[in-house]
Amino acid sequence: MSAKALFFGLFFSTLLFAQEVFLRLSDYAGGKNNIVIEPFGLSGSPDFISKASTIGMVIRDDLDYSLYFDIYPDTSFLLGEPKKSGVVLKAKGVEPQLTIALVDFESHETIHEMTFALTGEVRATAHQASDKIIEVLTGEKGIASTKIVLSYVKGNGKEIGVADYDGYNFSAVTNNHTYNLFPAWAPDAARILYSSYAKDRLNLYIYDLASKKNSLIASNAGLNFAPCWSPDGAKIALTLTKDGNAEIYLLDLGTKGLSRLTNNKAIDCSPAFSPNSRELAFVSDRSGNPQVYIMDAYGSNVRRLTFHGSYNTSPAWSPKGDLIAYVSREDDNTQQIYVTDPNDFLPIRLTYERNNEEPAWSPNGLHIVFSSNRGGVYELFSMNWDGTRQRRLTRETVARSPDWSSITE
Repeated sequence: MSAKALFFGLFFSTLLFAQEVFLRLSDYAGGKNNIVIEPFGLSGSPDFISKASTIGMVIRDDLDYSLYFDIYPDTSFLLGEPKKSGVVLKAKGVEPQLTIALVDFESHETIHEMTFALTGEVRATAHQASDKIIEVLTGEKGIASTKIVLSYVKGNGKEIGVADYDGYNFSAVTNNHTYNLFPAWAPDAARILYSSYAKDRLNLYIYDLASKKNSLIASNAGLNFAPCWSPDGAKIALTLTKDGNAEIYLLDLGTKGLSRLTNNKAIDCSPAFSPNSRELAFVSDRSGNPQVYIMDAYGSNVRRLTFHGSYNTSPAWSPKGDLIAYVSREDDNTQQIYVTDPNDFLPIRLTYERNNEEPAWSPNGLHIVFSSNRGGVYELFSMNWDGTRQRRLTRETVARSPDWSSITE
C-alpha cells in the first residue's frame, strides 16, 4: 500500500469513528416537540399571582432545559406552510388553585390536565408539574425534581450540601466543622454516601435524608474515600489505603464483607460502576501516569481505556452505559472534560474555559454536572451531553464533587 493510500485509509477510518461516536451521542437528543406556552390567566391576591407566575417561568425553563421541546410564545409560530404540529400549554388560576392543560394544536383536544393548590414550596411544585408534562408528552421521566449533592467550603472545612437540579434551594447536610468529601447519591436518592475526617483517618458514612442520621460504614486505618454505589444499592466500591497504598475494594452492605479488587504497587482509585453493574471504571497510574481503566466488577479482565493524553482521571458512566465522561490534562495544564465510548474510539472534548473537572451524568443521560473555576473559584456548572449550553448552578459558594440523584417516583 502506498503512503498516500495509507494516509487516506487512516483519514477515512478516523472520520468514520468520529461519525459513529457523534451518532451515538445524537441518540440522546432525539426529535423535539413543538410546545406553545401561553400567558397564564390568573385571578387572586398579589401573592398568589406572583407564585403562579413563578411556576410558569420555572416550567418554561425546565421544559427548555429538558431538550425535548422547541418552545414558542404563541400559536402563530405553528402556522404557515407547512403547518406545524404541536401542543399548547394553557393555565388558569383562581386562588388558591392553578390548572394547567395540555391541548393538541390541530385537534384542540385536551391531552392532559392537572390542578393543584399553591400551598407548598413553589419551585418544587413547578418541577413536579414539569416532570409530569414531560412524561405525558414524551413518555420519558423528567429530571426537574432531581437533586445535586456537593461538597462546599465553609469556614476552615468542607461540608456536604444538596441543591435542586438547577442550583436553587440549597440546603446543608453536614455541619461538623471538618472535611466532608466525595458525596455520592444512593440509587434510591434517599441516602448520601460521603467521607469525613475524624481524628487520624478519613471515614465513610451514609446519611439518611429522612431520619437525618449518619451511619459509619468504613473506618479502616488511613483513607476510606472515593465511594460509588452499585446500581442496585447493595454494594459500594471504594478506595482504601489500609494496606499502604490506594487500592479498590468492594463492600457488601448486607454482609459487611470486604473484597479487594486491585492488587499492585500502583495507585488505584475513583471506581465508577457501569449501569449494568458488570464493570467498574477506575483510575490507575500503573502505566506511569494516571489513566482510566475498566475491569470486571470483581477485579478481573483489566484493560486500559484512555490513551489520548498523558493524565486522565474522574471516569463517570452514562446511564445508558455507552459513554464515559472523564477529565484530561491538556498541554497547557488545564483540566478538561471529554466523553468517549467504552472502547475509546475517538474522545470528544466538551469544555475549553479554564479548569473543568469531576463530571457526573444526569439520570437520563442528557446533561452533565461538573466543577469549574472559570469564574475565579470552583463552582458547579451543567451542560448538555454534547457540551452546549453550559450554565452556572452555584454562586458565591466554592463547590466541588457534584453527584446527580436518580429519578424518584
